[in-house]
Amino acid sequence: MLRGALKGVVALTVVGLTTAGLVAGTAGAQTTDPGVTADTVKIGFISAETGVAGTTGKGSADGCKARIGRANAAGGVNGRKIQVEYIDDQSSPSNLDNAKDLIQNRNVFALVNDSSLAFFAYRYEASSGVPTIGGGFDGTYYYDKGNENIISGLGSSSPIPGLSYDYGAKYMHTKLGANKLGAVGFGISPSSSESARANYQYSGPAAGMQPTYLNTNVDFGSTDVGPVVLGIKNSGADSLYFATTPDTSVAILAGLKQNGYPLKASILASGYGQDLLDSPAAQVLGPGDLLLSTFRPVETGGKGVKQLQSDLKKYANSTKIPGLGNYTGYVDCDILVKGLTAAGKDLTRKGLIDAIRNPGDYDVAGLGCQNYDFSLKNYGKTSTTGCAWLSVIQNGKFKPLNGGKPLFGKLVGDPALIAQYTSAAGAATATTAATG
Repeated sequence: MLRGALKGVVALTVVGLTTAGLVAGTAGAQTTDPGVTADTVKIGFISAETGVAGTTGKGSADGCKARIGRANAAGGVNGRKIQVEYIDDQSSPSNLDNAKDLIQNRNVFALVNDSSLAFFAYRYEASSGVPTIGGGFDGTYYYDKGNENIISGLGSSSPIPGLSYDYGAKYMHTKLGANKLGAVGFGISPSSSESARANYQYSGPAAGMQPTYLNTNVDFGSTDVGPVVLGIKNSGADSLYFATTPDTSVAILAGLKQNGYPLKASILASGYGQDLLDSPAAQVLGPGDLLLSTFRPVETGGKGVKQLQSDLKKYANSTKIPGLGNYTGYVDCDILVKGLTAAGKDLTRKGLIDAIRNPGDYDVAGLGCQNYDFSLKNYGKTSTTGCAWLSVIQNGKFKPLNGGKPLFGKLVGDPALIAQYTSAAGAATATTAATG
């Protein structure tokens, strides 16, 4: 949980704060910040439900509705019900116009921008001073000075150019016998291209693999991948890391198989969820094609998973295996609910940011493999340890690997960047989350 500032938010249910000092003001107190009345607080929410990023963004709004629905059913936060204005940016640069509309015209108090295209709006969001919770997977700006009012929904593991974690490449090398690594990313997306490049340059070599093929110029969401397939064949790569949407990843894998080119392993950075199981694409994936998830797969169970599934069913009418959009929308709005609760009755934008960042230890709604550090003390730093789950599709179902436990790995990359983005304090904040 957001330890200290959020202390008193018990389990995952929004309840009254037990520390009186956290609740500022009186029952009748008001705020001068937009979007707040005596009994409501208005939030803006942007996601990519459709368009080229829809394969990963679909269901994000449902994830938020599930978490906000539970909060409102419990009475809201400090006597205020949460009202949410939802917008689908359709995977386009209109994300910036959507953010401006929500802040300037609809007068929202805070913004959740859970779109893969959110990087178009971050400069505006930072300059506006409006508290913003981003997905964390869209760009590399979450560590930059001046962006402290933007919270990453992936904690301190958001992409940093030149840095990565070695657990994925190590698994492909030691468990599946892969030796020559290729990586693919989207040209327009900073997080995608940098993730592919860092895995190619640093994760592979750190795991004992030879970097063999790199393409970070693929069109976002493209399935016209003939030249990519040819490039991989000519390179001799026997494994691939895909920092792409499932549509693109599967199209490349299908092209390679049609050309009789065998791979020992691949990792898809996204794809886990019911939509993949229900699609013809599932037939393309074999036992060496691994689906990475930074959130706990439902097959592993646990309190956080049970709460997520219950909330999705009750407040979003969804009983499917959640996809990345469901997870990120839910976690982003969980951060928001807990921050609003800790900010107290005298609600201000600054108070919300302070409540999330001070001291900033967050439990990822029970869905992460290690807690997030949102603290200002370690702002601009990243964790020296990363983790995620890997699953395969077997007999039409997801099967988590490694006995259902997450894989942990170390931070690798340019030594100067590691020194710049880590510290003794930062390393100590990678608290492993409870697995129950």
